[in-house]
Amino acid sequence: MKKLLPLILLSLLSALPLIAQEKPDRDDPETWTWVVEKDFPGYTHLVLESDSMQRKIGVNLYLPPSYESSPDRRYPVVYYLHGATGTEGSVYDLGSVVQRGIRQGRLEETIYVFPNAGHFSGYRDWPDKNIKAETWIISELIPYIDTNYRTINSRDGRALSGWSMGGGGSLRFLTKYPEMFCAAATFSAAIGYRIPEEITTVHNLRKNAEKLRGRIGIFMVVGEEDRLFDLYEPLIAELDKQKLEYKFITAPGVPHDLGKMKELYADQLVEFLNSHLAPATKGQAKE
Repeated sequence: MKKLLPLILLSLLSALPLIAQEKPDRDDPETWTWVVEKDFPGYTHLVLESDSMQRKIGVNLYLPPSYESSPDRRYPVVYYLHGATGTEGSVYDLGSVVQRGIRQGRLEETIYVFPNAGHFSGYRDWPDKNIKAETWIISELIPYIDTNYRTINSRDGRALSGWSMGGGGSLRFLTKYPEMFCAAATFSAAIGYRIPEEITTVHNLRKNAEKLRGRIGIFMVVGEEDRLFDLYEPLIAELDKQKLEYKFITAPGVPHDLGKMKELYADQLVEFLNSHLAPATKGQAKE
């Protein structure tokens, strides 16, 4: 046994570089997991090709109970954007809350889309690397969903939600593309984190205030012990300056903790989205 110990230690040491290589590197997108190879019961798992990035990307899709039995109905859609290190496995962040609300009749039947956008992409296009997370969501994924599924493909039938990095992406997309989305609801949004100033949510508010005023819904909740808490101050100030309506909740004693956020506020979040989206309807989609 004593003779075997050096060999075992040598084997473990030699494996360390391989172990290190498997951990996602924040600045190296080639180390990120772009497709989660597993089944997600209750969801449709898609693997789509991103033309802009020339890579396959995973997406999970929740179709409401009547989708298959009501072929003449079109449904509103929520795009849920995962946080840093996340993937299309983010279905577990919000999916059960949505399904319970629909079963109980508190929520309208709604399609939820859970895309993978890269572990640390910030939901933006990186000029120096092969990351086009914004292009992927806005110009590739959304048109694909509207073409292949029975959506209400107008701004009144399309909303955003997200946690942390995905919350930041949700607010930025809502304010940058006012013609595309009617609402965004976020947990602990990473506002402006690792994002150039010229594409931040505050910048978008200044640029698009007239297009946004009276036409969007914003729901934000953040813990008062969250490391991101102070990032909200300039955003709230700009929302007030532009006279834009929003709902902002601060949670005493709560840190950057998705589990706690979900426990305390997930029902409010999905109900807020439900109140802003057009309900499922019969008929043709709007062009």
